[in-house]
Amino acid sequence: MKPNWVVGAMIVTENLIKTLESKVDDLVELSTQLKAENMALKKRVSDLQHDKRNLADRHRKANEYIERSISRLQKLEGN
Repeated sequence: MKPNWVVGAMIVTENLIKTLESKVDDLVELSTQLKAENMALKKRVSDLQHDKRNLADRHRKANEYIERSISRLQKLEGN
């Protein structure tokens, strides 16, 4: 038979191990959630960068069109 203090120490140790296991499980779950969120945010950034490039290209084309139109109008006024 083990002394009471040994039994008590074993119980405390088991409780500490269970607590640590629970905290590790929580951290693993949080890590998984954060990884998924990070991937979603990276996709969102990529999509927004793509949209930005498209809008910049459309803006450039619109400016070119306007400049050509103004130039044609100026030529018509000159005649």
